[in-house]
Amino acid sequence: MSATLILAPVSRPPTTVTATSVTTATETTASTSVTTTTETTTSTSVTTATETSTSTSITTTTETTTTTSEVILPAGCSPSQSNGYSSGTLVAGTSSPAIICVQVYWFNSTTPMVLNATSLLEIEGNPPDPAANFTVAASTDQLTLGGPANAGEGTVLAYSITAAAGASGTYWLRLGGSTWSQGAQLESGELQVCGYNYGLVAGNGQPNYTAGMTSLCIEISGGQQQFSIPGVSYTVPAGYLCYRIISLTNSTQ
Repeated sequence: MSATLILAPVSRPPTTVTATSVTTATETTASTSVTTTTETTTSTSVTTATETSTSTSITTTTETTTTTSEVILPAGCSPSQSNGYSSGTLVAGTSSPAIICVQVYWFNSTTPMVLNATSLLEIEGNPPDPAANFTVAASTDQLTLGGPANAGEGTVLAYSITAAAGASGTYWLRLGGSTWSQGAQLESGELQVCGYNYGLVAGNGQPNYTAGMTSLCIEISGGQQQFSIPGVSYTVPAGYLCYRIISLTNSTQ
């Protein structure tokens, strides 16, 4: 996967968003010193006294670094409070990329997540290594989410998908990562984890590499600590990477 985001030509102006990453490093230093004192007293007798003193000090230094950067996203990637897209098909060309915009949340009051953005999107199908037929790039490589400071909640990620020369077929596009517990999609009435989300087409769409593959979705609920997301009518449990699709833009060629 490439680390350079190639933007498709658009008629609307791009969107500038701010991404914040928080890094905390803790360093503990222990130092030990030993002091030996020998005293000799001479009178009618000789007395020698030896005193050894050992002292240990421990120094702990915690350094927190906050990095803020501005990311230029394609038009249509503005932060949203809608439920976004729940289904659809994205067409990826060879000369210009298809664009998908995703808004992400990770509510956990104690532990932040360092998200590898490219791991959030996967291309699947029956042929061996279908991802080799596409180049995928994200608007940022890593993003810190959640934790006590609610870092990065609601950040928008843009992905560009370009088909390789001569690639053709219909594939599945999965969002949320490869594990069922990692990513869940914000739907109009519930939080769902799905096996696959969208179709991805290259060339004339043939052959259909999704034949025989079904997408099972399950609703996520539970008694864990609950959090609210702007524009969502229900609360979501901690421990899930929640996302909603803001926009899908097909390649122009």
